[in-house]
Amino acid sequence: MKRYVEVSGRLENGLWSYQALPGLEKIIPEVRIETIATVRHNDFFASRLTMCTISGTYVEAGSHIIEGAKTLDQYRLTDFIKPARVLRLPRQKAKALIDEKLLAAHAPAIRPGEAILVATGWGRMWNKPGYVLDCPNFTKGAIAWLLKRKPAICGFDVPCIESSWSQDVVEEKGGLLGMLFKKNVLLVAPLVNLDKVRADKGTLYCLPLPVVGTSGAPARVVFEEKA
Repeated sequence: MKRYVEVSGRLENGLWSYQALPGLEKIIPEVRIETIATVRHNDFFASRLTMCTISGTYVEAGSHIIEGAKTLDQYRLTDFIKPARVLRLPRQKAKALIDEKLLAAHAPAIRPGEAILVATGWGRMWNKPGYVLDCPNFTKGAIAWLLKRKPAICGFDVPCIESSWSQDVVEEKGGLLGMLFKKNVLLVAPLVNLDKVRADKGTLYCLPLPVVGTSGAPARVVFEEKA
């Protein structure tokens, strides 16, 4: 028997936004879902969606911060479907800093080319106050440790892996993301429901909207467990 767990968050009005980060207040739009036609008045139902490529749970490629890097539509469908391992950490507190020692202490066996999903427990805070600004972050050493495992995809249940964005440390912004993207690793984040995944290994399906010419796109992300 196979079991499927939805690990992407729902898009809805009032959703959390990277507007919370210093300097992004006027750049990132809020998610808005508006009814533009109804069955009663128009004989069909339709909605207008306003969002950006980093709304909700999304997949992001290197062109997010690297000039000339591949856009998301240049990847193959199979690049978004990978064997996956869940690295489960003890539940992390607000603004916790996760280092390589903590990752190593809780890591399952990881094979090159797999997806690594790091579960900090922060998915419980999805769309709650402090979700963006107070989330756990990672050290440079932690990201280097992950990259030594040669993953194809890195997934996190936090909206920001870098503290530099919430603390507005301009010279450090993009440093950890750059480490991932320079190795052609795809990012999928922020995830939810990793605590509902029973197995430590399975298959990850992170299927972004097929948008042309963007660095990323919102995605439906599912973890498949095999008995």
